[in-house]
Amino acid sequence: MNKRLLEIRLRRAELQNLIAEQRGQIAEFGERWQGVFRLADKGLVVLRFLRHQPLLSGMLTALLVRRRREAWKLARTSFGLWKGLGIFRSLANRWLPAGESTQR
Repeated sequence: MNKRLLEIRLRRAELQNLIAEQRGQIAEFGERWQGVFRLADKGLVVLRFLRHQPLLSGMLTALLVRRRREAWKLARTSFGLWKGLGIFRSLANRWLPAGESTQR
């Protein structure tokens, strides 16, 4: 009985170590995708807001239909600025000391 009990305890310890390792992997996965999910959540908030504001939604749709080229240029410029900000932050985080970083 003691040998069987020892085997069970060893197996339990192995499983607990495996569980701890898997929790760490899940935590790393969550950290990597946190920014993407945050952006998606903000997008959903905007869509929900627009769904409850039909006049504003209609005006934005009319603007996009009427002035497609200008809206496309604005979207491209905004995306370029957003990417530039990301590059600036990554460079600042790399070169500035930890206390002087621009990241929030």
